[in-house]
Amino acid sequence: MVSAGRVGVFAVLALSVTVARADDGWPAMSPEWLERGPGGGLGLLPLLCWWALAAAWATSSSWAHHDATLLKLRPGYWTAVVVAPFVVASLLAWVIPWSAAGLALMALAWIVPLYLYGLERNPKVPESVRIFTRGHIKRALVGAIGRLGIKTAKKDEGDAGMPVVTLLSTSGADAAENKSRQEEAAKMEGFPAAVKMLQEAVFARATTAIVDVAADGARVRYEVDGLSAPARTVVTKAKGFGKSRQPDKWGDASPLPAAIGTSAATVLRTIAGANSKGEGRESAAFSLDVDGKKKTCTVAARATKTSKQFVVTFETPPFAPKTLEDLGMPAALAGRVRELMTLENGVFLVSSPPLSGSSTTFDTVLLTADRLVRDFVSIENGDAPPKEVPNVKAFRYSAKAGEPPVAALKAAMLEYPKAVVTRDLEDADLAKELVALADDQTIVVISVRAADAIEAIEKLLALGITREQLAHCLLGSLSVRLVRKLCPHCGESLTTPPELLQRLKKTAEELPEIKRQSPHGGCPNCAGRQYVGRTAIFELASGATLRKYVAHPKSDAKLLRQAAAKDGLISLKDAGMDLVAAGTTSLEELQRVFAAAVKKEAGKPGVKR
Repeated sequence: MVSAGRVGVFAVLALSVTVARADDGWPAMSPEWLERGPGGGLGLLPLLCWWALAAAWATSSSWAHHDATLLKLRPGYWTAVVVAPFVVASLLAWVIPWSAAGLALMALAWIVPLYLYGLERNPKVPESVRIFTRGHIKRALVGAIGRLGIKTAKKDEGDAGMPVVTLLSTSGADAAENKSRQEEAAKMEGFPAAVKMLQEAVFARATTAIVDVAADGARVRYEVDGLSAPARTVVTKAKGFGKSRQPDKWGDASPLPAAIGTSAATVLRTIAGANSKGEGRESAAFSLDVDGKKKTCTVAARATKTSKQFVVTFETPPFAPKTLEDLGMPAALAGRVRELMTLENGVFLVSSPPLSGSSTTFDTVLLTADRLVRDFVSIENGDAPPKEVPNVKAFRYSAKAGEPPVAALKAAMLEYPKAVVTRDLEDADLAKELVALADDQTIVVISVRAADAIEAIEKLLALGITREQLAHCLLGSLSVRLVRKLCPHCGESLTTPPELLQRLKKTAEELPEIKRQSPHGGCPNCAGRQYVGRTAIFELASGATLRKYVAHPKSDAKLLRQAAAKDGLISLKDAGMDLVAAGTTSLEELQRVFAAAVKKEAGKPGVKR
């Protein structure tokens, strides 16, 4: 704080100005305003600047510590990076002979650490809340102008923090045609609704926007983090002040009038050059300019029994993990998988339900293998070829043409490979051939659609593999599920339930609280969805006890799981509970992820509902 002596100086200066004679004029600025005094202290203006920088630094460093803690971005490290340089620079500013140089050093010590923090923070948060971007600077300027009492152009309440989106026609024959499409679309009634829909989709990190147009209205849904749900909006604005302030309450957006929804869809198809009635090409492309960056999109129309549906797909950068740990796999489990992939022969299974992470996990497992030392070949359906993995040679067959997968395998074996991989195995003949190879100096990596690691083993047995043969060559069965991560800004603390403490074998002192979804329905940082991003949970069934029970003719899924547990299996549910304990996800999200498996289990004969 400013000392009492400094306050006295300010008071004397103010009084002298007040009593100055009118004919004296404004006094010339004395050197004491700018230069150091006889005691070496800062002049008055440099002193004011020093305190202004200190106040700005105190505010921003407090925010950085709180933000890094919420996002789990090494808060201790970044607090030290933000605090230490400024403290040193602020002390040096008192001894550097030139005041301007000292103040410039303080400014750099304030801004540079925050900028470095932004480099790590920005990729992990929505674009609308990133720092040191054009949008951030614009928001800061608008806020500063507003505090000075100057009114700026008012934005819609729902547009706060939204990216600036411009629709661009890019599929025309030439620039003139593209310009004509854009001008035609801009005149349509649904143009503002189309722009706002795309703006909200980008803000929510959506991969797909779906507009269902029916007689009673047009409903907009966005697919975010693998889950399709209605568009979200603020339904009740924040109330109160200080600690009693209640955040905005978010809820599902109301349907658009059917005419506006139809017109908005027509705008998109016009921009893309598709027939407005949905005839002709199945999909057509256009682009978005999002805060100065281009994003490619496609729009398609399709009819359902009750509505007409328009689907906009947004081009998103592919997730390209380099290691198993990048998927969220614990280091110990990743080490075990890598160890199994070094063995010379055997069968390794990767599984999940559809769209639950098995493809990415399968590719990442292959990336961990020694593909430069051993020759890998892949047996693939050429009608829908998967993503190419470096140093894995593809041999393809056409299911549509009636070609058997075994034919591609026979062609591949002419190269004498040491490893064979195939995805989504369903062919019994191919399964038998692969397991026979796994028994003879070949490692075989297979993916199947299954709810867990044990069901994957049972699916392989159902394809006609004998128990003895599979037990002899089974290396392991890895299963994966994807779960959404709680928004770090609006998740609420909850006293840990006793049953969860018992399952995790922890005391209330060790785990007093867990996180849950916001009771307010979200916040701007998660676009009202309460979750931001996804991670994976895994289970690995592998070991001598499991193989022993696989060979036993009367072993069912329950016995196989018990055997795998003796070998060290940590189930998918237990892995999910660990994420709940860490505050990464919520119990509600785990219940959603496993609901399908529970429903399937309840439908089996002999299971009580």
